[in-house]
Amino acid sequence: MRKLEKYRVALADDHAILRKGLVHIINSFEQYEVTIEAADGQELIDKIQAATEKPHFCIMDIQMHGMDGYDATKIIKKKWPAIHVLALSMHQNEFTILRMMRNGARGFLPKEAGPKDLRDAMDAMREGYVYYSNLIDEKVIARAEDATETRMLDLTSSEISFLKYCCSDYVYKDIARELNLSQRTIDWYRDKMYEKLGVSTRAGLVIFAIQFGIEPMDVKSS
Repeated sequence: MRKLEKYRVALADDHAILRKGLVHIINSFEQYEVTIEAADGQELIDKIQAATEKPHFCIMDIQMHGMDGYDATKIIKKKWPAIHVLALSMHQNEFTILRMMRNGARGFLPKEAGPKDLRDAMDAMREGYVYYSNLIDEKVIARAEDATETRMLDLTSSEISFLKYCCSDYVYKDIARELNLSQRTIDWYRDKMYEKLGVSTRAGLVIFAIQFGIEPMDVKSS
């Protein structure tokens, strides 16, 4: 009987007990196996670099001693863009999600998620979808999966520029300055985009942009 080829998973978490528990859970999935374990981002990168067969997935804790998940994700996606990064975190605030998305993560799970959620996330990402559990409105994901509907939205160049800034580190006040608009006008513009894209948060705008290849605006820190 031909041996089933499994998807290789790298795992980074600085809590050894939690990491070992995740290894046990992932290895219990028929199609996945953990091939790399690390306690921080730098160790993860070093082990991926040394591996003859690169992992298909990285399960990434965000807050770690040493190199954190933000920086590790950014480096991994630059060096090995085919690797899918799934973020795990105790923090579910919009800033955490946005920053990980900007750095290349395509999935986000709270640490209290169950084994089925973890497997569902990897299955979805393997098929090319963004997976954000129930943290983001379901209609955001549904709209992002429908490329035909997106093309029909016919975004203007100004709207695309606004989305690019939304994917950057700029707050709305900074975006207003760069676009030479008032804060009130930017607030109106934001609400208009929410309505047009069927989302209700900046995270929703960023998911939409990332799913369809709208790159973050290259901004310089002041």
